[in-house]
Parts: sequence; C-alpha cells; structure tokens
Amino acid sequence: MKLIRNGIFALLLGLLCLLLLRSARPLEDPGRIWVGGAELTWGGEAPTERGTAVYDAVTRTLTLTDAVITGEFRGAAIYAEGDLTVFLAGDGDAAGSVSGCTVLGDLTVAGQGTLTLAGSKSGAAVHGCVTVFDSAQLDLHGRRPLRWGKLHVSPLDTVFHSEERMQVRAPNTVYLTDGNADAAGNPLLGQTLFESFALKLGEAVPQPAQPEREGYWFGGWYADAELAEPFDFQLQRNAPVTLYARWIRIVTLSFDSWGGEEVEPALYAWGDVPDRTPEPQRAGYRFQAWYADERLREAYDWTQPLTGDRTVYAKWEKNADITLRGIDAARYQGEVDWEALKADGVSFVFLRLGYRGYTSGSLNKDDNFEVNYEGAVAAGLDVGVYFYSQAVNEAEAAEEARYVLAELQGRALALPAVMDFELASDASGGFLGRLYEAGLSSEQYAAVCLAFCREVEAGGYTAAVYAGQSMLRDGVGDALTAAGYPVWLAHWTVQTRYNGAYEYWQYSGSGKVAGIGTDVDLDMRYVTAPPQVGGLTARREDGRNVLRWDRAPGVAGYIVYRSAPDSGFAEIARLSGAGSVSFADAGADARCRYMVCAVVRVEGSDLRGVLSDIAEVEN
Repeated sequence: MKLIRNGIFALLLGLLCLLLLRSARPLEDPGRIWVGGAELTWGGEAPTERGTAVYDAVTRTLTLTDAVITGEFRGAAIYAEGDLTVFLAGDGDAAGSVSGCTVLGDLTVAGQGTLTLAGSKSGAAVHGCVTVFDSAQLDLHGRRPLRWGKLHVSPLDTVFHSEERMQVRAPNTVYLTDGNADAAGNPLLGQTLFESFALKLGEAVPQPAQPEREGYWFGGWYADAELAEPFDFQLQRNAPVTLYARWIRIVTLSFDSWGGEEVEPALYAWGDVPDRTPEPQRAGYRFQAWYADERLREAYDWTQPLTGDRTVYAKWEKNADITLRGIDAARYQGEVDWEALKADGVSFVFLRLGYRGYTSGSLNKDDNFEVNYEGAVAAGLDVGVYFYSQAVNEAEAAEEARYVLAELQGRALALPAVMDFELASDASGGFLGRLYEAGLSSEQYAAVCLAFCREVEAGGYTAAVYAGQSMLRDGVGDALTAAGYPVWLAHWTVQTRYNGAYEYWQYSGSGKVAGIGTDVDLDMRYVTAPPQVGGLTARREDGRNVLRWDRAPGVAGYIVYRSAPDSGFAEIARLSGAGSVSFADAGADARCRYMVCAVVRVEGSDLRGVLSDIAEVEN
C-alpha cells in the first residue's frame, strides 16, 4: 500500500511540474518565429548588427528600434510561421539570401520609420495580406519585391512599384489640437481637441471643419503651439502634421440703462475696442454718457480694449428748465445758519410744520418750525412745508391738511404744502406704527393722499405728496399725476430708476451743507415753465366780472391781467395755490377783457407761463 501511495504521489507531482512548465509559455501556440537566425517563438531579443529587435509572443509583435538584422533562417532574415506585426520605433533593415522576411500568415507594419526588406528572390514573401498603417513605410527589394502576398491598400496609401522595388507608405496623420493658451494668454489645460484624420502623401491639408468652444470664438489654425505662425494650407505634406487651434475669448459689454430703454449686450473678441456707443431713450430725461461705475463718478473710456466682461451705466439728466439744490429740515437739525446755507448754493427748503404720532395718533407741531420759517424766508430761500402723516383714512388725511392750514395762518409759500406719507420704522429698519398696522391697499393709500391734497388746495395752497419709490410705483404715483398733484420722490441713490413723474427728489439722507451741524436730507428741484392756462371765461354776475379757468397742476399761483376799454393789459391780482381758479373783479367795466397766466416761484422771482387766450365778458 505504501508503494502504491508513493507511486500515485510521484505521478501527481509529475503532472504538477508539467503544468508549471506549460504555464511559463502562452496557453496557445503562437506559431514559431526566427529573427536573425534565432528562434524567438516564446519571446525575447534577437541578435542584431545594430539597434534592437524584441519579440512579444503574446501580441506576436516584433519591435525594431533602429535595427539591422543580417542572420537568417531558411533564407529569410525574419521567418514567421503565423501572423506577424512589426512595430517600428525608428527604422528597421532586414536582408536574407532569399527573402528579407517570410511570413506564412498576415504581415502588418506600424509605427514610425521605414522597414527595408531585401532578398535575391523577394523583399517579402507573405502568404496572407500585407497592411501598412500609422506613419510606417515598407520598402521591398528583390526580383519580385512582394511574393505571394496581397497588399492591403487604402485610397490614401502611397504605393511606388518598379521592376525590383516596391514602396508602401501609409497616409499622413493630421492632428488637431489646441494652442498652449488662448488669445488672452490663459492656458487651455484639459481642453485639448484630440482629433485627427488621414491625408495622402504629397497633398495639402484641407481646411478642417471649424471647431466650437463655449465662451470662445475660433481664431484660425496655426503651425505651432505658441500660435506664432498661421498654418499654410497650400503646402504639400509628406510627414505627420499638427494643427493648433487659436481660441479668442468672448467678452461681453453689458449696458445698464438705469431706467431707460433696454440695450442688448454686445459681444467682442478679447482685446477689441468697442465700436459703438449706443444712446438709449428715457421719457423725461436727456442721456448724458456711459459711466464705468455704479456711482457714476468715472466716464467710460471707449478707447480702451476689452480684457474682460464689463458693464457700463447710463447717466441721465432730468428734463427741466431749471435744476436747483435744496434741503428739508426739522427740529433734528438744531439751530440753522440760513445765510450760510444760502451762500453754499442751497436755494429752497421744505420745513417740517408738524407730525402725527405713529402710536398715539395725536397732531403735533415741530418745535423749530416758526424760527426755521422766519430764518429761511429772511435768507431769501424758496420755502415749502411738510407734515409727517400717519393718516389711516381719508378723514384723518383731511384733518391733517386742516391742521397745516391753521398753523400756516395764510403765510406765503413759494413751494407746496406736502403730505409726508411713509411708514414709521425703528432703528433696525423694521416697520411699525398705526399706518403700518392698518394694512392699507394701494388704492387706499392713493385715496388718503388725494384727500390731503384736495383739502390743502381748497385752502389756497399748492399741494404735493412725499413718498418712497415703492409706494409710488404701487399706484400712488399714477393717481397723483392723473389728479395733477406734484410728487416729491424719496430715493436715496446717485440716480433714480423711478420713471414716474416727480418735481422734487430727495436723493440723500446723510448730506452735509454749510450752516447745519448735523446730517441733513438733500433734494433736487426740477422747474419747468408753467403750462398755458386754458378754459378762461368771464361772465357778468351781480355787478362783477367773474373769471374762471382750468387748474394748472403744481403751480404756485396765478396772475390776472385786465384791459379796460381803450387801454392795455395790466396786472390786477395775484392768487396763491394751484387750486385758486376763479376771481371776482368788483366794480370793473363790463367791457373789460382778461388774461391769466400761471406762476411758479424760483429763488424769489416769478417764472411765468404763457398767457391765456383773451376772454371778453359775457352778459
């Protein structure tokens, strides 16, 4: 039993050794091969006169690196019983007494370089097909350069055949790639095209299809990666060639029209100088220029090349015959040196006359109103007043207007009596108070403002409303304009985007002016000549000539002119307030004629509108 067990063990060990020996070779017989007389069936390096020749049995590839092979087997320097691939890493030269290379299967030549095969009968004797590709060239010498084999030729292969020589050259490869950087000098890492196509030897490279890349324009093909030399598509090519794409970054010039009509962005190539300076339109404004910054401090330089995306900003000037600087003041400004203020270029002021408590709802007078009014008038400033409202309905708005009229006591105003209509806020900007809690709709806001204005005009003054742009845009501005009441816009910015009508603009809440030691609100006034008074009629009533005319929105008042029989026109009366649209001329002759013009006050002087048509008295 022991001998049997030992015999079985010896047999198993022998089988294991056999398996191990077979595992050292390919599992499939690759076909025998001899190179320079040395068998390399299982792989290895052949003896060469120069260079190296290495065979890989797994891939059946013979790699020649500048190799010269002179030994032979069966009259051939290279003899293969199966398929063979020769890969050239440089030129290869093999000569045998009969054939340079004998292959009993298919012969494939690849890589870069020339494989020269020579023999007395043939350069190559191949039972299968011969294929040449990559940048390889096959050069065959012998009485029959290629024996037995069938040459696999593509339309782009180049074949030269004489009596004892055949040359086969695979097509050129044309590579398409990117330059090292775009036109702005930014590297294009990770964005290489990695595309190629074949080209027959001796032909010029055709223009490839124009590539595309997001954010770039294609700038042409170049012969070098540094994009210094444009590629010449006229030259014939006999070697692989690379085309390098030039990419030009697209830069966008955007236009912020700042309330004007929209201007479409313009696209330019990096480094270009803009070729257009659009002039947008904006109702009620004149376009001034494009600026480089949102603060409108630096005009944009149109001669500079664009090296990145830019936005330019439109600057506007509101249409007006006269533009004036002003402030608004309350007790918070303390004692004011009105003469110094006037000398600093301030021409008008709105004074807080009073306010309604945002919690109690009580009506209160500003502690400094009287002294401020006397000082401002004495300094020659145009004066208006405002009342900080918290009215939650039309009745309260009318009550506030009557309070203003009572406190004015008929004093002259060059500017309107204004309802300051805004929500109260705390130090953090949060809204609070009775008006905020009332939650009025936009229609109710407008109705409250109109009730105040109508009551003020009934008292012989011109009325207006101060409000922020959000409230004005929410229907209040349109309602006031339709009713003919001026708007005082509150929008603290370098330039407002509000496109509704307004005659006054509070553009800052932290201004500095001479004569006031605290921050102060800064305002602009836009003055236009009053419209011509229309609808003038004159009727004889109870021994008086009674005149009536259409209201002119926002004016300070009217001047009445009379022409007695056989005399010219002369001023006979001045009326304050835009709503003062009638006048009774007692004791006047029934044959008198009349004209009326509207007036606004500008720095103590009248700016008069066009005289109305002449009205003759009707009996």
